Amino acid sequence: MSRSTSLPSRRSILMAGLGAAAVAGLTACSDDGGANNGGGGATGTDGSAVLPTYTPYGGVEPDLAEQEGRTSNAFFAYPSDPGAYSSATPGDGQPITAMVPTAFAIPPTMGQNPFWQELNERLGSELSITATPSAEYDAKFATTVAGDTLPDFFYLGAMQSLPQFMAAKAADLTDHLAGDAINDYPALANLPTASWHQCIFDGRIRAIPIQRGLMAQPAVLVRADLLAAAGITETPESFDDLMALSEQLTGGNTWAWGSFPLPYVRSMLDIPGYWTIEDGEFATNLEDERHQDALEAVRKLQEAGVINPDAAVAPSSTRKDWFGSGTTVLHEDSFVAWFSLYNQHASVEGLDIQALPVIGFDGGTGTQMINKPNVGITAISAAAADRVETLLKVADYHAAPFGSEEYLFVHYGIEGMHYDLDGSDPVVSERASEINIGSIYISDAARAIYSARRQETVQAAYDWQMQVTEKSFVDPTNGLYSETASRQWSALQTGLQSTETDIILGRRPVSDWPAAVEDFLSGGGNQVIDEYKAAHAALES
Repeated sequence: MSRSTSLPSRRSILMAGLGAAAVAGLTACSDDGGANNGGGGATGTDGSAVLPTYTPYGGVEPDLAEQEGRTSNAFFAYPSDPGAYSSATPGDGQPITAMVPTAFAIPPTMGQNPFWQELNERLGSELSITATPSAEYDAKFATTVAGDTLPDFFYLGAMQSLPQFMAAKAADLTDHLAGDAINDYPALANLPTASWHQCIFDGRIRAIPIQRGLMAQPAVLVRADLLAAAGITETPESFDDLMALSEQLTGGNTWAWGSFPLPYVRSMLDIPGYWTIEDGEFATNLEDERHQDALEAVRKLQEAGVINPDAAVAPSSTRKDWFGSGTTVLHEDSFVAWFSLYNQHASVEGLDIQALPVIGFDGGTGTQMINKPNVGITAISAAAADRVETLLKVADYHAAPFGSEEYLFVHYGIEGMHYDLDGSDPVVSERASEINIGSIYISDAARAIYSARRQETVQAAYDWQMQVTEKSFVDPTNGLYSETASRQWSALQTGLQSTETDIILGRRPVSDWPAAVEDFLSGGGNQVIDEYKAAHAALES
């Protein structure tokens, strides 16, 4: 291996990487459950006149305060004696319907699920949710739209002519949420301004953000306990180091990787995504030769046998299971998954999840992508416009901030059943999967860095955010809309991704990449770029 430095501790391994969602498509999938939709975008206006007033929650003090644009708030323990955020029952006694994606196994149905039943009791309305695996959600959404059977809440999947669709099918929330009006829904007011840009269409608020902020950053998570068991005490500092580490972690029924780490290698080469801002103008870097370098490098990993042979077809839920069982040791996901995976695999003895730093391909530091602030957006059906205030109250309940009693219930379930308290920290039980009904894709709180009983992990995660934002690139498509992308993106993206997979698996040479890029550009990509460029210029003017 090339020069490496000793790790200060196993818990100081920090992370980087880039999930496929950084490609600014309409349906790129996020491993925390949703389809990171590129839809929204203040089409026809910058939307600033209707942006909700940001009113941050001051009910709890973080142990490590957020640094704007650099870190999230971080908590070493769940606040003791969490108070109720609201004393009112949000529902109106009438049934409420929703459709959402999920990256988790489908939980027990309402009749067999105590958490779901308790949620309905607390809401004051029966909440009926149709949760669909993330990879299948766009097809389910399209069928629902075609059948004109949209529920009260619907998470946005792939959609052509999105502004027109939203104007026709999504309730106009502007009068309820613009400016200070949002203070009637204080949990929604706690969602940062950047998250609302994606919810504005032709100057009107038509959706609610599912906010992640810096928690949405891509990551390569690491089973640090397995590294320690293997006697590995050094952090890789180049691709050669990463190759050597991957080979050391592979053997028997264990592989280093559960996916093709092409996004991470692109970050190592300082091209963390397809889109760029050059001299203040929107552009693409697809013709940059470093894309071929990245493909060649990942193909070397594949040829070395360090990637699970089912990586090309495995869904995100399977990859999470591989990581928890130790079948794979390095796992591409989002930052927020660092903490949810502790809950999902709580029964694993000695589980220690850390992550890799953003390393440069030949040493130094790569470039971290800062994804859109939302994992997606959810709309209220125009057919339910007469119940908008009730439905917004239900959304507000689900967005109750970290530190509140409502957040504890929505994210951890019923004490004594889904979790037990260790001091003030909720420690999940074997029944914790019952809470994964998808209700957090109706609305969700602004996320904080927190992991029960793991102060060192929280500190390491906060330090990582501070580190990687020193050299980072913010996804420039947030708040932008391309009509061509809404119609053609799936086909365009599929062509590129198919070429990537074929190259990595050795079915095509790396030299085929420029031709695939040319097909992408001539087949509609240039039009997408022009439309994004115009939308970006309009926002900047």
